[in-house]
Amino acid sequence: MAKDNTEQGGTEETYSRTTIMVPKNIASDLSRVAKSRGGRTLFHVAGEGLKLTAELIKDGFEPSDLVYFWRLYKVLSSMDVIPMPMKLIEEVCSYMTSLLIDLYKNNNIPSDIRENAGKALGELWSIYEKYGHQVGALVRMEFEDLEELLEAVSRISRLLAVRHVEIKKLGPNAIELMAIGPSGATDTGNKALTSFIRGVRCTI
Repeated sequence: MAKDNTEQGGTEETYSRTTIMVPKNIASDLSRVAKSRGGRTLFHVAGEGLKLTAELIKDGFEPSDLVYFWRLYKVLSSMDVIPMPMKLIEEVCSYMTSLLIDLYKNNNIPSDIRENAGKALGELWSIYEKYGHQVGALVRMEFEDLEELLEAVSRISRLLAVRHVEIKKLGPNAIELMAIGPSGATDTGNKALTSFIRGVRCTI
């Protein structure tokens, strides 16, 4: 059931209101939150929430997805993550690997420098794996239950720089993590992604 009301104040601006039936516990919780946020009205908070819900549904998301998006944001913000195009990471990584390979193969360069270039090439992938470990540890803290983690991955995969990501539960303490890089990704980009995921997998 819904009831439309029209309120008109001293200005020409008119507000149309509709009464929507919701569970009592949700209405009580929303009222409490509204009061704690600087005395905002329940009308204002409910309107903002419903507007956001409508936008999510129009974009193909479920309103409950937002909870997982927020929890992912908390994980990423704790590591000072900034948005960066995957192509930029690929170009920088490709430039570095090409330079190190050229140094390693150049016989006109002293052997100790060529040896260090070879070690640096291997350490480059270790850097991605190291940060994968860090992200995995934070994710594990945020989603302590494996079932909850599996649900979270299925919800937030659309926000990740991959075409497909999937986690399968193999046992009480074992999982299988699979990810497919974005279309157009180079071998270097996929190798960086693989190293990062290896670090995540070892932690969670």
